[in-house]
Amino acid sequence: MKIKIRPLSPHVRTILHYVGLLLHVPGVMALASLPVCIWFGEYYAILPFLETAIASLIPGQLFYRIFSESKVTRLRHSLLIAAISWGIIPLLGAIPFLAIAHTTLSTPTPQTVLEFQYFWNAAFEAFSGFTSTGLTVTLHENELPHSLQWWRSLTEWIGGVGMIVLVLSVLEPSKDADQLYKAEARQQRIALTVTATVRRIWWIYFIYTGLSILLLYIAGMPLWDAINHAFTGISTGGFSIRDQSLGSYSPVIRLAIIPVMIAGAISFPIHYQLIKQRRLSALWQDSQHRALWLLLGLGTLALFIENRWFSGAFLWLDSLFQWVSALGTCGFETVDLQTWSPSAKLLLTLAMIVGGASGSTVGGLKLKRLVSFYKGVLWRFQRLTLQHHQLMRYQLENKVLTETEANRIIETAAILAVLWLGAIALGVMILLHVAPEYDFIDVLFEAASALGSVGLSAGITSPDLHWLGKLTLILLMWMGRLEIVPVLVLFSSLVNLGRSL
Repeated sequence: MKIKIRPLSPHVRTILHYVGLLLHVPGVMALASLPVCIWFGEYYAILPFLETAIASLIPGQLFYRIFSESKVTRLRHSLLIAAISWGIIPLLGAIPFLAIAHTTLSTPTPQTVLEFQYFWNAAFEAFSGFTSTGLTVTLHENELPHSLQWWRSLTEWIGGVGMIVLVLSVLEPSKDADQLYKAEARQQRIALTVTATVRRIWWIYFIYTGLSILLLYIAGMPLWDAINHAFTGISTGGFSIRDQSLGSYSPVIRLAIIPVMIAGAISFPIHYQLIKQRRLSALWQDSQHRALWLLLGLGTLALFIENRWFSGAFLWLDSLFQWVSALGTCGFETVDLQTWSPSAKLLLTLAMIVGGASGSTVGGLKLKRLVSFYKGVLWRFQRLTLQHHQLMRYQLENKVLTETEANRIIETAAILAVLWLGAIALGVMILLHVAPEYDFIDVLFEAASALGSVGLSAGITSPDLHWLGKLTLILLMWMGRLEIVPVLVLFSSLVNLGRSL
């Protein structure tokens, strides 16, 4: 009996080609981390990073070259490429955690590092890093070797902008770039082509990262701390190298990092206008950025009043800091949020669900969609008050829309919101079973933080969390970073593949 092996379809070849290309990212990152190992004398970490590079670059090269003639022809291909790549790359990024935890067994190794001997802990940390979430199973960040502190920060810095955006910046312009750019939840351009756009995004990112390091260093943060927190601040990631996160630093440093978090929540097209055209008014020229400033002010005030009411203390700096961290989906903490009132946690949960401006490094639903909902409500009431002889006028961002265009904008935002709330509800149901000792508001807080790529925690995330709880949060982080749709496309493709077998 002969077994016939059918050749791979052009669609599968296309997907494997670009997945192979993206697999180069963790390999190059691992090689770029070797100088850190040498600088701090952590020679035991060299082999784990080399193993990561080998595990990434060899299959990456094989897939990329074997299927080199493939082309992206549909948006569906790009969505599948994004979902698969963002699922595989963090697994490769877990290798340094696993390998270093096993490599250093012959020396007195902190329990913090030993926890990464377990696959779920290493995978969780890597997914949290690459999705720029910031939830962590690290017991004591202070006890991590410099190489792992750097690796955590680097994964968030790369993940904040996006691995596809990174790869597109070194490719020649092509039609494929348009599809791949959209697949990573990006739409806006700041140049004529996508390739030129992503290159400008990167130089803006470099500028703000450098300025953030300088600002934090001037504020009094040690240089190594400033580098790491600038990386995780501008990427709205939230990993820290201190046990108490930003609570370990002075009020001056906490104030200094607030503009860094806000900068990460502002879209790159606005940053481009601000730098290139020197137009300060660009910061509030569109609806979503006006909404950002409004929510930053009103949310801080509401959180301050709630904390004053609940605790009787004037927690003005903590209220400001945590609101900016939640709305900007950064995840830095200055206090133990477990001690805050349920209503304060609910306010922060709403902020994490909304997120910052579209086109930035933030997670969440994005303010652009919130503005669309607001406009949809206004249009609805306007239609109810129209006279028979009057025509409805749809206008958004100084652009007149047809009724079909307006309905499509609202429909798109509504569909994603339903998917978002559904994912949170499913996550809450599972976490309530695996972490029954926590209240509903804490579980809702944790699920919203994972899906919104935020990183604030009510204490549920820990090395002792049941593996199913870790898997649930990993899936939420993965879906949230890609805005759910690519993951659903992947699941539906797998179901269809199963039926055809």
